[in-house]
Amino acid sequence: MNRIEYIRYSHRRANSRVRAWIGSVRMRLARRSRLLGWLWMVPASIFYALVVLFSWLTFCVVLFRDPRFTLHYLESEIECRGLTGAEVRRYLDEQHRDYERRLAYGNFTRDEQRRIDQTFAYLYNRYPAPVRDDLNTRLDEVQSAVAEIAGFTRQRQEELEQARERETALQVQAEKRRAINRSRTGFDPMPEDFSPRLTDRQLNLLTEHINRIGLFRRDVTRPEVELLLACQLPEPLQTTHNKLLALLLESLSAARFITPKWQRVAGAKGCFLSKLGKPLTAKDLSAAKQMADIIDAKREQQILDCIRALEAAQS
Repeated sequence: MNRIEYIRYSHRRANSRVRAWIGSVRMRLARRSRLLGWLWMVPASIFYALVVLFSWLTFCVVLFRDPRFTLHYLESEIECRGLTGAEVRRYLDEQHRDYERRLAYGNFTRDEQRRIDQTFAYLYNRYPAPVRDDLNTRLDEVQSAVAEIAGFTRQRQEELEQARERETALQVQAEKRRAINRSRTGFDPMPEDFSPRLTDRQLNLLTEHINRIGLFRRDVTRPEVELLLACQLPEPLQTTHNKLLALLLESLSAARFITPKWQRVAGAKGCFLSKLGKPLTAKDLSAAKQMADIIDAKREQQILDCIRALEAAQS
């Protein structure tokens, strides 16, 4: 409430208490004698007029002073709003936070600070926090948070399940298309990827040998090799030697681990970059394949060892 509302409410409150006291005294006197009851009203009226005048003069002073954080103001605010239980504690907490903000700016003297601290200490002691309500409130908050998390989890699970179903349907459709268009060699006549025929163990072995040979400018991981053979790498790999790459892919094709159309697949999908960072086309890979016979014997032996290890892991 603002100052005017506070003055009006306090004035009515004080006058009603005085009238109630005068009326109670009159009733006691009237029980003894009706005349005493009426005679009491004469000095009582004069006293009431003086109280009204004094209260107005007193509260007019409030127009020039800030009544906030006084005991009378806070109690009037609580009574006027009809606050009870946890509501009173929340109101006191709000007022105390506001007081601490103002205190940080040095708006109060030491005497005022001591008085206000005593006022809040008295009110906190008079209106203790309802423990049961706080526990119920916290329990409700926890239950609400758990319900929100559970709802998000269910929604996420449904989305993942739908994504898996879509992926499965796409894989089934792709497999049907490959089965219809499969050539006599067992590979797709127009492959979309390298059509790998490698088990998990063989993929691990292939990754180890690729890194041992030093086929690319950096080491690759098993997931990257798997994505490479599926033509799903986000960025092409840069080779250290075109002829070395061509010899490995041709050897994998001869052992029927990948499609014989690996040149066209690699060129169309842009899977590799040359040593100078230029995308390798099918023509570049074909030329590198023709010159693979001049590769160092040690590197060639490493590629043969890789193919033998893959074949051994197949049995």
